[in-house]
Amino acid sequence: MLVSKLIYHVPMTDLANLATTETGISIARTIQIISQIGIFILPPIVLAFLISDNPSRYLGFEKKPAIKILTISILIMFTTLPLIHQMASWNEAIKLPAFLEGIEKWMLEKEQQSEEISKKFLEVSSISGLLLNLLMIGILPAVGEELLFRSVLQPMIGKTLKNMHLGIIISAILFSMMHLQFYGFIPRVALGMLLGYFYLWSGSILVPMLMHLVNNGSAVILFYVANNGYADINAEEFGSTSNSIILIISIFISVGLCYFAHRANEKIKPLENG
Repeated sequence: MLVSKLIYHVPMTDLANLATTETGISIARTIQIISQIGIFILPPIVLAFLISDNPSRYLGFEKKPAIKILTISILIMFTTLPLIHQMASWNEAIKLPAFLEGIEKWMLEKEQQSEEISKKFLEVSSISGLLLNLLMIGILPAVGEELLFRSVLQPMIGKTLKNMHLGIIISAILFSMMHLQFYGFIPRVALGMLLGYFYLWSGSILVPMLMHLVNNGSAVILFYVANNGYADINAEEFGSTSNSIILIISIFISVGLCYFAHRANEKIKPLENG
């Protein structure tokens, strides 16, 4: 926020009121990029150098992932889309008890604010704007969030509780909570668990990073294509279905891909921070 003030000469107290203006969006982009680097990317790297004699191994970069599991990891990000959308529908249908009405209203307002600013980020018409969004929404979160939640927290929690499955589940819950998008909490937990298991099975942080990038990057590209009239698609509903047969088929395919990913790497020892 201080850097944004120095660049844009806007008092920090006025930043919240500029969220829907062009200057405000530029400031928000700057804050987003700096915070991704400062909160998610640098701390795990510094931690690895401070407490491990092999930072590359600690962060999960040492093992080279097999082409097979990389291919499976990309495919599964698309085959799970119908289920993820269905989970989002279930999540949105959840109503809190009457005595928590104030909290529910606050959650809804936060969700709407987040959606509004996300749409402002995505409404670009130039290639340079698309590339900036791919960096800000695709690459930086894929690297930073995976370093924090999968490279550091997942093995640390799993080792502390002596159960790698609990490490995956708890880190996925924290991953979802961090986004402060309450009506997408359940599908994001499911996505976090999927990323966590692929990290466990592959032994390489590059695999969940790739999956995260495919998930976010696809959304950025689809929104760009739809917003600029290159294709008549609904980017927000891409992959959703009301056909229960298609949903069931997608679940079976996704489970099968998970099975093959696990089998391809079943000889890998459980991940531990080194």
